[in-house]
Amino acid sequence: MDAIEFNEKVMKGYFRKIYPVIARQIIERTGITSGHCIDLGGGPGMLGICLAVLSDLKITNYDLMPECVELVLQNSLDNGVIDRVKAIQGIAEDMKFDDNSIDLVVSRGSVFFWEDQKKGLSEVYRVLRPGGWAYIGGGFGSIELLEEINMQRANDDPEWNQKRKDRIRKNPPEHFQNIIDELGIDGLVDSSEVGTWIIFQKL
Repeated sequence: MDAIEFNEKVMKGYFRKIYPVIARQIIERTGITSGHCIDLGGGPGMLGICLAVLSDLKITNYDLMPECVELVLQNSLDNGVIDRVKAIQGIAEDMKFDDNSIDLVVSRGSVFFWEDQKKGLSEVYRVLRPGGWAYIGGGFGSIELLEEINMQRANDDPEWNQKRKDRIRKNPPEHFQNIIDELGIDGLVDSSEVGTWIIFQKL
């Protein structure tokens, strides 16, 4: 589906309940409530927008698709945070931000599709300021929300849950742990039935 359909059907449809939950989990885990946050591969931007709603963070949505820029701006306007949200086009492997300049980098769902995951995670670490946090991966917030989405999506795409599981099998927790270990990043991969997250703080 194109970006407009994805925005309406998925981000503001099936997945609308998960973004506030994940945003709260990120804030609770990292303690970051102000400064500059990148929503990496954020598409139409709902995770970053929910972080802006729940905190004083300034958000930059950074996504490959140019059509997502306007969608992010409209979604941030609809949620009353357009003064703290902007959107630019780019890829994870080449982030257009200075070294040691970002307080928080989040990403839900995109890491599984990066062309070079090691390069992308290296870029995340580069742009983080000392003390800054990364929260990269994919998840649904709670088992109840995952089950609800499974039931909703079963009608439109009966193979959706199997495709989700296939992505997880191709990207197991030890795969991501090996990458951050190779990069010398002191972090962990938090994996459960409802998601896998690569979490680290730049020291």
